[in-house]
Amino acid sequence: MMRTLRYMLRFTFVALCLYLAATANALDAGRSLSQYVHSTWDSDSGFLGGTVYAICQSEDGYLWFGTERGLVRFDGVTFKLIQRPVPGYGPIGAVRGLIADADGSLWIRLDGPRLLRYRDGTFEDAAVRYGLDETAFTAMSRDRGGDLLLWGLVHRTLRFHGDHFIPGLAHEALVGVTISVEQTEDGTIWLGTRDAGLLQIRQGHLIHVDGSANSSVNALALAGHGGLWIGTDNGLELWDGSRLIRPPSLASIAKLQVLALTRDRQGNLWAGTNHGLLRITPALDVSTEFLQNEPTAEITAVYEDRDGSLWFGGPRGIERLRDGMFTQYSAARGSPSRDEGPIYVDEEGRTWFAPVSGGLWWLKDGRTGRITLDGLGNDVVYSISGGGGELWLGRQQGGLTELAQRGNTFVAHTFTHADGLAQNSVFSVHRNRDGTVWAGTVSAGLSVLKQGRFTNYSVANVLESNAIFSITEGFDGTMWIAAPGGVASFANGHWSTYRAADGQQTPNVRSIFEDADHVLWLATSTGIAYLKGGQIEFVHGAPEPLREEILGITQDNRGHLWVVTSDHVLQVNRERLLTNTLEDADVLSYGAEDGLPAMEGTRRDRSIVADSSGRIWLSLAHGVAVADPSRAPDYTDPVAVRIESALAEGRPLRLREHPKLRAGTQSLTFNYAATNLSVPERIRFRYRLEGSDEGWSNGVALREVVYTNLGPGHYRFRIEASNGVGVWNGPETIVPFVIKPALWQTWYFQLICLLLLVALIVLAYRLRLAHLTDRMNRRFQDRLAERTLIAQELHDTLLQGVLSASMQLDLAEEYVPPDSPAKPLLRRVLELMGHVTEEGRQALKGLRAREGNSLTLEAAFSRLSSELLTDDRIAYRVVVQGVSRPLQAVVRDEVYRIGREAVINAFVHSQPATVQVEVEYASRFFRLLVRDDGRGIDPQVLNEGREGHWGLTGMRERSEAIGAQLKLRSRVGAGTEVELMIPGKIAFQDVNQRSKPRWLSWLQSDRSAKARQNEGKSDPQ
Repeated sequence: MMRTLRYMLRFTFVALCLYLAATANALDAGRSLSQYVHSTWDSDSGFLGGTVYAICQSEDGYLWFGTERGLVRFDGVTFKLIQRPVPGYGPIGAVRGLIADADGSLWIRLDGPRLLRYRDGTFEDAAVRYGLDETAFTAMSRDRGGDLLLWGLVHRTLRFHGDHFIPGLAHEALVGVTISVEQTEDGTIWLGTRDAGLLQIRQGHLIHVDGSANSSVNALALAGHGGLWIGTDNGLELWDGSRLIRPPSLASIAKLQVLALTRDRQGNLWAGTNHGLLRITPALDVSTEFLQNEPTAEITAVYEDRDGSLWFGGPRGIERLRDGMFTQYSAARGSPSRDEGPIYVDEEGRTWFAPVSGGLWWLKDGRTGRITLDGLGNDVVYSISGGGGELWLGRQQGGLTELAQRGNTFVAHTFTHADGLAQNSVFSVHRNRDGTVWAGTVSAGLSVLKQGRFTNYSVANVLESNAIFSITEGFDGTMWIAAPGGVASFANGHWSTYRAADGQQTPNVRSIFEDADHVLWLATSTGIAYLKGGQIEFVHGAPEPLREEILGITQDNRGHLWVVTSDHVLQVNRERLLTNTLEDADVLSYGAEDGLPAMEGTRRDRSIVADSSGRIWLSLAHGVAVADPSRAPDYTDPVAVRIESALAEGRPLRLREHPKLRAGTQSLTFNYAATNLSVPERIRFRYRLEGSDEGWSNGVALREVVYTNLGPGHYRFRIEASNGVGVWNGPETIVPFVIKPALWQTWYFQLICLLLLVALIVLAYRLRLAHLTDRMNRRFQDRLAERTLIAQELHDTLLQGVLSASMQLDLAEEYVPPDSPAKPLLRRVLELMGHVTEEGRQALKGLRAREGNSLTLEAAFSRLSSELLTDDRIAYRVVVQGVSRPLQAVVRDEVYRIGREAVINAFVHSQPATVQVEVEYASRFFRLLVRDDGRGIDPQVLNEGREGHWGLTGMRERSEAIGAQLKLRSRVGAGTEVELMIPGKIAFQDVNQRSKPRWLSWLQSDRSAKARQNEGKSDPQ
């Protein structure tokens, strides 16, 4: 008796725990299997593995299938059959088991004693590496710490921890072949055998579980609160902590052979059987919608991936169940009709909807109810609004009905034309925040109910159309009314009308919606629009679905707009829509893969609404659907990007080694994929190559990018993915790499080239300068020789002749009597001859430059004081800077003449107090500066010279002749400066001998010799 009571208490405790778990997960776990998004893959759709024995997901996001043909990898888009994963390893054959441990390794159990390990993108033979001497491995799983738990025929239990295997129990009394293994929270290891029932290893002791020896234990799965689910050839059993029990609700599946088990994150148990898939909720409700009486319907593997999707497979291929963005309630799922009308969510979370066929229904917590008061069961409800505990209904024939809840029941009050309503056919109704009710009729205008009395508006007074499609209240209390001819507003007792901008035809406005930022959006017959500046503005360049007929608009709690058209359900980035910068990734279209078998909307006011929790409710032609963007992890969770391969000039790169690409690499290709396997078609990628790209690329669905013409340098390829609702919240994947420079691209090679270029430029400059200097020196020598020849000729011919003639005339003059009339004439001729002789001597003095032969230039300038200083009030001095050096003869003469002219001008014209001559001998130049503090020179005279005077012009001509730079600086009343600069290579006699390299002197002398030879050849003497 006591034993029976104890079992009853235990059973009651387990049932209570299951009930509490069921209550906590009622919303998700209680869903019908048909409300999941169901996908299938077989040989016709790319799956080539055959019968599936195991399913698992590795750390890098790949989904792996162990099949009869080998190992199959799925990246979310394509399947790849791998039959030779290890180099030098033969075909692996069938894959019997797959387990991912907590260390990031994927373990692959093959037939017999073979065991593979996949880690960091590479495979290895684990049996060989770790020296596993075993005849066969028959089962494996994860222990409670996440380590691999492996069962073999020889060593029995093996645990992989710390990069080595730890032997466990090798019990001699163990009989049968273990085909399933699991460890519960208390540390007990459970063994399911093929022919010896269920065993447990507790504290080193092997214990047979009573009542389990009659069938094969094919699969084990943890249950809540330390229990264990046992899948056998005769259905499911539950270990409740002390014994095996078979809950009464599982009696209907007692004849099914359970082949695989897994428990999802909501606590549902999924069982693969010989006739299909089962789901057992935490409340022990059994869903059998996927059971079939076909031989190929068996499910041999079941697995939940990290996104929460359920994968299962068998002989027919792979199938998947996942939560879509939407849950749809159609006639087959509890909704009373396939064609729904308006929809409304009240303050208590009850969703009201009115089928097109008639009637009024509500939905809450998975339960539905119907209201038939005041003839609502036989009438069509066009519109629903509410607030303050009231529900207002616009009816096709019955007028305007108020519905209120009194306790557990509802009461109704209907207003008709007899009560003052403009018409009994009310298409749109809206209850204001102050309790005023606005009712728009089908063809009789607008009725406003306030304090029990109606006020009617129509085309007879203020309206431009009697057909009212939609009514809403703005944030400031303005009432907005949509009609076939545009939009009207009522505020402060005044009516206003709004039409399309720029002379466009005003469309029919079917619905009005004000968003959280008080922008008024319009669902029109020709696309989405909004009010701006008192006009209806359409979005230019909007995608095609937004330019078709819009049936409804609402906004979620993330700010995105949701739009329903005749055949689309769209989520739109509001900010980009307003700024006309929409991209493809900014408009998401939902369909069958998201839980919407059909997307056809209904032509009712408020066919799409958002409730207070952020859920989006839609009234579609095939039922009511709801989306919860905040509770759709497949869509909202961050998505990582996996680099699948990188190719440089067609050669694969090992990305973990931070590759260094050889010089001259011209093409680099990255192939990548998202780790999200649930909605890969919604994932968009954007990337950026630091070192090449200036910014991020646009979002694309392509999974490959190619870079060409990259130069040498350090690069970082950065890529990230958006989630299923278009948010870029995923982590970046970064691949650094280096492209080595070619020899001609290295910095030292470029530096050498730069130095060589500079050297060549310097060499060319020095050669050119040496050439010009040589030419200038030869010109100086030629001029000096010419002047000397002229001086000789003048002395030997003209001057000697004049002197001889003068002597003859002087002798003749002695013979002329004193009183002869010719005597004065001869004396005048003799005086004239004396003047000519003196002028000739002066000319010879200029040609010979005798002062330069005996005096330095500064000494010559010092002697000018004795010739020119006639006024003791003028201070004259000569200043020398540097060590005096001999100048080229012609240069010296021209410098002296220029300086002499400047000094004479200062004394004669400037009226100075001080005149200073500065002579500077520098290593690279010679400088002469004549400065006075006189009255200065007029700028016009300084630039153009004075008529009849040639001093300044002569100074400029002389400076140009010797390659010097002359600067004249003067202002009226501020004195004058005359500066002469001559490069040292031109000015000094000793510069060539001191500065020329030997090879340059040789080259110059060789060129000079050739030039003289050419001159000699060209002279016909």
